Amino acid sequence: MNASTMPANTRTITIPGTRTIVNLALGGLVGLLIWEVWARVLTKAVLGYPLEPAGLIDAIFQHNFGLSVNYYVREVLHYAVGILGYPILYFVISRHLKNWSLVLDAVVFLTFSLGVAYYFAKGAGTAWHLVFWVIVSLFIATRFINRNERLRDSIAWGTFTWLNALGLMAPLGGLSFYLLGEGGELSFMSFAGHVIYGAVAAWIFEVRESRA
Repeated sequence: MNASTMPANTRTITIPGTRTIVNLALGGLVGLLIWEVWARVLTKAVLGYPLEPAGLIDAIFQHNFGLSVNYYVREVLHYAVGILGYPILYFVISRHLKNWSLVLDAVVFLTFSLGVAYYFAKGAGTAWHLVFWVIVSLFIATRFINRNERLRDSIAWGTFTWLNALGLMAPLGGLSFYLLGEGGELSFMSFAGHVIYGAVAAWIFEVRESRA
């Protein structure tokens, strides 16, 4: 049975080849290198302390298992996720989920909105929380005026990596949802950093794939 005779509702699973995996890793590597400058240099210059994904890994193991993970092991895990983990997840989602970038943007907007609303509901909301929500909402809304589909989708992937890090992993490490309970300033720097990382990684991958 060839492609023209396959049933319309048949779905196939796309398995990445060696070239595709290399392109994914290259995108992830470049994005991660930019992230490192943002996290360790620029964030420290602005807030006085850096973003530390390796510290989040340790918090997850400490909070759930009472285990302390060796620093170098945490760094290896951090780089493995940045170079291969996130890019492979991007490939799976972007190739198998219909309207994936719209879905991810909607999930990020809804979860972050609920998080901010929760803190205001319990009387812990601040003016910065509101400003932060407006910035994120307007940023996500640019998808409706962005005519560059590749850029739009790359940005959507970047915001999703932020959701994964601070909306999912941070609570697993005993921290607040999106780090809103810690004031939100670190969360904002993480938001910007993840958008840059994810967008660069996805963009480079798609450009290289389109040229192959």
